[in-house]
Amino acid sequence: MRVGFIGLGNMGQPMAANILEAGHPLTIHDTRRQTGRDLEAMGATWAEDPKAVAVRSEVVFSSLPGTEAVEQVALGDNGVFAGLAGGSTYVDTSTIAPSAMRRIFALGAERGLRVLDAPVSGGIYGAQDAALTLFVGGEAADLERVRPVLETIGNKIVHGGPAGSGNVIKLINNLMMFVNFIGVCEGVAIGARAGIDLHLLLDAVKASMGQSRVFERTLSLFLNNGRMGSTTDLAVKDMCLGVELGQELGVPLEVGPLVRDLIVRFRDGGDRGTDEFTDMIPDLLRHSGIDV
Repeated sequence: MRVGFIGLGNMGQPMAANILEAGHPLTIHDTRRQTGRDLEAMGATWAEDPKAVAVRSEVVFSSLPGTEAVEQVALGDNGVFAGLAGGSTYVDTSTIAPSAMRRIFALGAERGLRVLDAPVSGGIYGAQDAALTLFVGGEAADLERVRPVLETIGNKIVHGGPAGSGNVIKLINNLMMFVNFIGVCEGVAIGARAGIDLHLLLDAVKASMGQSRVFERTLSLFLNNGRMGSTTDLAVKDMCLGVELGQELGVPLEVGPLVRDLIVRFRDGGDRGTDEFTDMIPDLLRHSGIDV
């Protein structure tokens, strides 16, 4: 299947590479020309805009930072919809507002296009290892049509329902993850301030009810100077979208808005938007009087 990929950042680059390595002819685009060099060396073809990508493709993927970028790439004058032939498929792997995804789906349907939202979970390591989880919204038949390509980037594909469902699930996932993450930050700071060895704390909690993937991965990365590969700006964006979704649905949220505000305060307290959100752990340790 001829594939296009737009957005070659921390997630898009490895996803595109896995699609190419699986044998699919690949056309690529990003606003930063240099991001395509390695993929071109592997055999990908560069295109000057999203429309040019779409003209050469049966299915076009995008991996972009937010709702506005996705709308521009899909719907702009030189966007994907301007170049895709009827019956072709657009798959967005970004995390955006479900309402925006439903609008994009409706506009695509008017043009005879198939549209799926397929936000991913698993981070840069999951992207590199083709081990992402994909939360897919859209028609089941459209999902099955591109499943062979989706399986080159992920090992778990969940069909959530109609358009926008993928992003609903992703926002729920991320809201719960960041709530858990703040608890991990505070627990680690208490342990360190009390003189508990953090390696011991990791082993103890892993065998207890406080264990979670967020705890284990976050503390393990911290202890080994590892990186999650996701910025604080993206954390703020995801938490804002998750809280907004809950409020739109009339759900009385208490903890979500608080966690959102904590992450915003961390970001704005030192121009940390492009820093790793996991830097909140050493920041809290320093504020607790602990050398890091």
